[in-house]
Amino acid sequence: MVLYFGINLARSVGTGEVQLMFPQLTPRSGAVLVGAIGVGLVWAYLVYRLVTSGIRGSGMYRGVVFFATALPLVAGTAYAVYRAVTVDGGGADPALTVQAGYFLFVLVAGHLVYDGLALKTENLFTQLKDSSIVSQPAYDEFYAELTTVLGDTLTVGPIAISRSVAFALVVALGPLLLPVIVSPWAGWGEIAYVVYAIVTLFVIAMLYDVFLLVYKFTDLLQRDILTYQPFHPDDHGGFRDFGRFATRVNVILVIAGGYVAYRFYAEGVLNIPADGIEPTLLGLTWVVLYIGPIAAYAALALFWLYHSFWRLHQKMEDGRQKRIEELQRETKGDDQQPRQDFADLDVSAPAWESLRDAPTWPIKRQGLFGILVMDAVPIAITFV
Repeated sequence: MVLYFGINLARSVGTGEVQLMFPQLTPRSGAVLVGAIGVGLVWAYLVYRLVTSGIRGSGMYRGVVFFATALPLVAGTAYAVYRAVTVDGGGADPALTVQAGYFLFVLVAGHLVYDGLALKTENLFTQLKDSSIVSQPAYDEFYAELTTVLGDTLTVGPIAISRSVAFALVVALGPLLLPVIVSPWAGWGEIAYVVYAIVTLFVIAMLYDVFLLVYKFTDLLQRDILTYQPFHPDDHGGFRDFGRFATRVNVILVIAGGYVAYRFYAEGVLNIPADGIEPTLLGLTWVVLYIGPIAAYAALALFWLYHSFWRLHQKMEDGRQKRIEELQRETKGDDQQPRQDFADLDVSAPAWESLRDAPTWPIKRQGLFGILVMDAVPIAITFV
């Protein structure tokens, strides 16, 4: 982030786009300068402690560095939105800080992926081995497949890299370097773009790992491994942790949707072709670059809502129904089979009476409504 913005600022100063006006040195400005230097030294010290100390022993330093990095990015993002709202007409240049939104997205989403998704999900799948809602040894086989896929590496001679990094290099390295190769060399601009491309490769590698985790989660729901427990102490049939996992992934999706909506306003609106959106190559390119990500977000959100919350709901409903039928068979002997179908909840029998109100959603319905509203926000603000 420092390299990217530092290079772009230096280039803008050199071309005259930004002029640095140094205030006259007074006791007041001198005090502000000393305070700014002091804050900068404290921030540099915290970064040093973060790098040199162990991760487990540096929670406070990580938190301070996170917020100290996020706040300038929030300010840059707000300024880019302000410029996009106040500038008149299309075709104007985006603000110098327009990429602050991208770096803010990487910072927040990366934090959620590592702390909120990877670590907690690893703990979830580990604890499931000893829980009552999975059937053995089918889950042991699934868990072995999961650890093999997530920890897979590729070895080329003496070099061993993770499959996610290899995927990012193969898929995105060529397209990312293409503008640098085909465009005339413009000095610092290309160097700043290379820094941006490296961060993008990191994001693609991170998304690859998230995709694998989501794929194995949906694969678990397809297999006959999970057992619904209507009276489980988590009040969600034993599926509460799965609901939390689905919620964490959904939050990351919403953050990504917020970024593409921000990008639409901060860049797309200002880069509308002078002739408008016409069926030309330029117009099609604009639609692909700025409308395409919004459509992709909407498709991913719908995909995840179905393959997480709805699929969990169906599995819980099927489990409750199966348990009702089992209790009916136990209560009614073979020689006293009821004429009603086993799925008939109106059959009078105390043994399964309490199952009428057994939970069939992995989270509370109020929370599910909130998730639906959150998913709709990026789409709504884009087309307002």
